[in-house]
Amino acid sequence: MDLYRKQGYQIVRLCLYQFGMTLFGLVVAMATRSPKALFIACGIFSALFYLYLIYSLVYELGQKDGLRIEAGRRTYKPLTGFWLALAANSLNILLGILSFIGKTVFDANGAAWAENLYGIANAAAKFIQGMYVALLTLIMDASYANLLTPIPGIIVCTVAYILGVKYCHGVRPPKEEKRDRYYPNISDPREKRK
Repeated sequence: MDLYRKQGYQIVRLCLYQFGMTLFGLVVAMATRSPKALFIACGIFSALFYLYLIYSLVYELGQKDGLRIEAGRRTYKPLTGFWLALAANSLNILLGILSFIGKTVFDANGAAWAENLYGIANAAAKFIQGMYVALLTLIMDASYANLLTPIPGIIVCTVAYILGVKYCHGVRPPKEEKRDRYYPNISDPREKRK
């Protein structure tokens, strides 16, 4: 819980990235509807672009935390990216579970409420996951499709945070010693005073 309180801003940023990429994915999907190959290619581009955006955000967070970890101000928690992505995708996961339950119950006994639950949850999930809309049309009949869409984002965020912490030295290059440009072999006289 403490992680979510401290990193709440990052979770909101991940949700905003998803909302922005939803609009981008829906516009791209509507613009390239006619040739199926172009539609799928643009859908793959939308999904990869979204994953790149969240990767760069969480990688940068990992680099900042890596500096704090090296300074001893923070303990290393490698699953931070996983928990952030899980919190940001909680609505996706909930809608995926509801659509799966509705589809399963409707297929089993044909209950009207289950059909309504599936229809509403599926439509809402497809809308807020617009970056995957072209890929989801390929597996439209699969009732588990909405459960699978948060998984790539969660995996990417987990890996991005770990890599960001591991390669945090790339944030700033190490400072070089200052030398006199006219006499490079003579050290700075101010160093001797210290």
